[in-house]
Amino acid sequence: MILILAICIPGMYAYPKDPILILRGEGQEFRDVLSGLTSEIKNDFIIHDMVVTKKTAISDIEFEVTSKKPKIAVLMDNLAISLFKKYQSGIRDTSQMLPSVSLMGVLVANAIDGLSNATGISYEVPAITSVLSLRTVICRQIGTVGVVHREFLENFIEINKAFCKKEKIDLISISLPNKSRNMKYLLRKALTELIEARGIQALWVPNDNLLLQSDYIESVWVPLTSQAQIPVIVGVDVFVNPQMNFGTFAVLPDHLSLGNQAAEMIYNIRENNWKVMKSKVEPPLAIYKIINYRQVRKFFGISDEALKSIDKVLK
Repeated sequence: MILILAICIPGMYAYPKDPILILRGEGQEFRDVLSGLTSEIKNDFIIHDMVVTKKTAISDIEFEVTSKKPKIAVLMDNLAISLFKKYQSGIRDTSQMLPSVSLMGVLVANAIDGLSNATGISYEVPAITSVLSLRTVICRQIGTVGVVHREFLENFIEINKAFCKKEKIDLISISLPNKSRNMKYLLRKALTELIEARGIQALWVPNDNLLLQSDYIESVWVPLTSQAQIPVIVGVDVFVNPQMNFGTFAVLPDHLSLGNQAAEMIYNIRENNWKVMKSKVEPPLAIYKIINYRQVRKFFGISDEALKSIDKVLK
């Protein structure tokens, strides 16, 4: 009698890897998120990474989906989300709608509105998180915080006002129109009112490419905030560069952790047979704090002990 032994080789009967399509912007922050994501999913997925630009066409997205046949799409930034939404709008068979996870965009919840089978992670850190973090490291009381924003951020600002109120912090806002030929004048007027008439003790600056274009920063934001000597909280690391003399403190999602968080969402969607269980956009789970040490030391004061809680100190 011949005895046949079946030898089980690890991985011999493993399930095939599922393809995943990543559409993202270029830049170190996107590469950091990608690193955090791939470190978690590389053993279970075939990763197709595509950088999108303003020159990317809908046909390019269609080609990637048709040729790579991904089970899910990861969309990093508003351009990637917009391109994928336009691609999806041309699909008549709703059963072919790929699930998607969106992140690294401005107001992701708004951006994915209209996408089928979609969820995501917001990039904006709540104002209260930033204010409380700043308050623990500088030698100054912060009870009133000002913010200038355009109309499209109205709901976002109201939500942040409610969070701040619970911590006895008054978030004072001035809303500007979404479009205006006199936007620079309106911005200067609003900031002047917050600083001189409302007596704010800090300024919170949400991400808005129009209000934060370089010309506005140089001619409006920097002159007014420097003269007032109030701390400025921003959500982008470049704005706390001491050479710019603008932002005091930046609080943003930790990019590696953001990738890890997206990976967990992908696994949950796979477990649910590639259907998004809940379309609610999640907040980022981990934050990264950067401080303009030169500005803080000159105007507000900071202890060496307090610096230990900061992830990056720019001198």
